[in-house]
Amino acid sequence: MAIVLGFYLWRTTCWPGVTVRTRHYTIRSSATPAQAEDAGRALEELYQAYQEFFSDLPGPVEPDAGLKVDLYRDRREFRRYNPRVGWAEAFYRQGRCYAYCGTWEANPYYWLLHEATHQLNHEVARLHVPKWIDEGLATFFSASQYVDGHLLVGRPNRDAYPVWWLYDLDLSGDVEADVRSGKAIPLHAIITGRGGPDMDTQFNLYYIHWWSLTHFLLAGEDGRRRNAYVRIIRDGGSLDAFEEHLGAVEEIQGRWYEHLRELHRRAIDGEFKP
Repeated sequence: MAIVLGFYLWRTTCWPGVTVRTRHYTIRSSATPAQAEDAGRALEELYQAYQEFFSDLPGPVEPDAGLKVDLYRDRREFRRYNPRVGWAEAFYRQGRCYAYCGTWEANPYYWLLHEATHQLNHEVARLHVPKWIDEGLATFFSASQYVDGHLLVGRPNRDAYPVWWLYDLDLSGDVEADVRSGKAIPLHAIITGRGGPDMDTQFNLYYIHWWSLTHFLLAGEDGRRRNAYVRIIRDGGSLDAFEEHLGAVEEIQGRWYEHLRELHRRAIDGEFKP
């Protein structure tokens, strides 16, 4: 039993070879120093973009201590040290982000930036919000293009999740018909978390909805709904808060749906290539 336990601990305990400290992050890593430093620059780019985007959110501007990240050298090592991770490429747990260095990806950081956005939501902005906001913000930032060391917030990256699922959408142009056929989830269900399809079987569809709704509210029509979105966050992200600051959910549903169709068209036309 002791041998088995020792083997498990060896398999699941990270022994980082390098520690990189940036202004806001402490990164323990088994990757190369150059890789860890590069990831640190991407994280700082996210931090700055997040602060600029939500400068009027409640909560401290600076965390009390450095935000913690464990960065593995590759996917195989990440899964060896985290055998219960399932399909995830990164995760955020108990104040720490866990991810690995990508190699062939056009944006090797998007899954790290996704979990780091959750970290910012919880540890910096101190948000207490429902899933549609928490996951919506994480996908909005992480699925933005990262080009030449700069995060182009709101410009979708075709190679990032869930943007690549846009290509598989088959929307009819009639939102009610698509809701009935299961191609779209009612906005009421997205906001409340009740009454929609089973999340286990429609996982990717939910993520497309959370991302596209957030993109609609923050980047659609030159971002004119951003201030309303921040007020919704301040009020906890409920349906009542949504309708108070944006209007009836049935009316907004049609506008968001057309935004989603436009995102689909732009993806097919190749506009989201970095």
